[in-house]
Amino acid sequence: MIELSIEKRLAFFTLRAEFSVDAITAVLWGESGAGKTSLLDCIAGLSTPDSGWIRLDGVLVFSSEDGMNVPTRDRRIGYVFQDYALFPHLNAEQNIALALPPDQRWRAMEYLERFGLGASRTRLPQVLSGGEKQRLALARALASQPRVLLLDEPFSALDRNTREWTYREFLELRDELRISVLMVTHSRCEAETLGHCVIEMIEGRTSPVVQQDLERGFQ
Repeated sequence: MIELSIEKRLAFFTLRAEFSVDAITAVLWGESGAGKTSLLDCIAGLSTPDSGWIRLDGVLVFSSEDGMNVPTRDRRIGYVFQDYALFPHLNAEQNIALALPPDQRWRAMEYLERFGLGASRTRLPQVLSGGEKQRLALARALASQPRVLLLDEPFSALDRNTREWTYREFLELRDELRISVLMVTHSRCEAETLGHCVIEMIEGRTSPVVQQDLERGFQ
């Protein structure tokens, strides 16, 4: 569950967001520049709101009134950035190992196998395909065992055929792990395909949550 009510001054407008979602996948939809990534950064603790509060799975992680601001590393957030933010000097296995506790880094190979990347364990990110990078970034985010997974337009760099295949893979994984997901997209089709509920964002303001059919999947 993700609950928040925050305000933050940005360059061209003030971000004002308020919602509570307990769906498996909530989609934050809107045009480029609407403030979607800024909102994800606030949830992750990479940016600090000017006022308000944020609660993740019932745990308060930010409150301006109480002077609380839990560090990113302690929020149990998995974050897949739009450009994936993989470490270019580390191979696939090493990228995942960094997300694991020191005594569990041997499990990195398990995550590679789960995402069909076992044969790429020693390959650097720059020689991976777009789809492989996407899967590696998702595997690394999940290796930290997050309470919430944030996805910032994770499919935007993929070609159409790869994107449709990855949609199916994502839906299967989502249903298996039952983890709370907040995904950013500017594609209405993607929002309706992958989301259990949709939150529209226009110039920093969030709309009421629109619930969708939980049984409808990718066709």
